[in-house]
Amino acid sequence: MTEFLETSEGPNWLHDAINMLICGQNVTAPRPLGKSVALVTPQSLWEALAEHLGAQEHIAPLLTDNREYPIEQMICEIIADGRRVHGKAYDLACEALGQSKGGHPTALHDVAEALIRPWANEYGRARAEELAADSALDRFAQREDDAA
Repeated sequence: MTEFLETSEGPNWLHDAINMLICGQNVTAPRPLGKSVALVTPQSLWEALAEHLGAQEHIAPLLTDNREYPIEQMICEIIADGRRVHGKAYDLACEALGQSKGGHPTALHDVAEALIRPWANEYGRARAEELAADSALDRFAQREDDAA
């Protein structure tokens, strides 16, 4: 018996099936008397991709000091650029992060706020010191001008 992929239509079917699966459609096989049967589902692709990503040295293990966080960087860039630029990818990135619990546009904003909030007082003190130093320099310069 000839392998299907060695037939003239096999490579075309494989090409189309790969594209269908990547686009979120089931790869199906026809049945003689009824509804087609799913051979591979998008869920299977996602699970395989997760296993693949987990096996990558630059991604796993998750808590190493030298990790570059490419997935997280990608999600941040997609959200930063917005729905107008990335469309469905933006929606999927937001879905992956979950709903905002702080009333922000995305959960990424919640995470950023949680990181920044503890430093707010420190920033306020530093800004006040900067303004005080600027004011002192202005007074000093004014005294020199008055003395001249």
